[in-house]
Amino acid sequence: MILKRKKNWDSVELKRVRSGYILNMDGNSLKTPGGNICTIKDLYLANRVYKEWSKLKDEIDYKKMPYTRTCFLTLDRSQNESITLRKKLVRYGMSDLFCYRAEKGSDLAEIQEESWTPLIGWVQTELQATLQITHSIMPITQSIEVEKGWIKLLQPAQSLTLTALDELVTLSSSLIIGIGLLKGKVSPQKAWKLIRIDEEWQRAKWGILNEHKKEDLINKAFFMHACRILVLDRK
Repeated sequence: MILKRKKNWDSVELKRVRSGYILNMDGNSLKTPGGNICTIKDLYLANRVYKEWSKLKDEIDYKKMPYTRTCFLTLDRSQNESITLRKKLVRYGMSDLFCYRAEKGSDLAEIQEESWTPLIGWVQTELQATLQITHSIMPITQSIEVEKGWIKLLQPAQSLTLTALDELVTLSSSLIIGIGLLKGKVSPQKAWKLIRIDEEWQRAKWGILNEHKKEDLINKAFFMHACRILVLDRK
């Protein structure tokens, strides 16, 4: 996706159509980079996209238009790309952040155990399988039952949900967090704290740089945006 281009219209209109809502720029329908008309089913989401385009002045910067980017990515994803994305998410689940712990007996391992175990227990019930937990840096192999469980949990996910999960799981390295958020088991703020345990422990010990703080703000904004998209798709 081209992240920046010049504005070349004067008026923006949000219009109701049979399949949802579209945006018209000087009477011309907004299209995705892939050439699809940007049709949005949810009114709240359509309004958020409308506001992003209405407040533009001279330059279109998609990095500052998260709702537009989400819609574009969702609408332009092909069926084969959706299959590939589902496989990618399952791979994250098979090497989930929560299954890799610090050295046994360490302060960090105790924090991980206390913080992550409740969600691990819940997701194992959802998976109908047992996750292997390691205190080593060596990769572990989860069972075929775990893999089948992840595939089944992701099966109902629609295109918009997949877009949000892709963002959440990539940022967190945890499909457990993604599914927990999707099913309302964990709140966005709590989820953010859970995925930051390792990082915050390291920073408490060694300190933090200003650029890390800026990066945190950006990543948290992306994370919370994806959480809002999940809520929309649960309606």
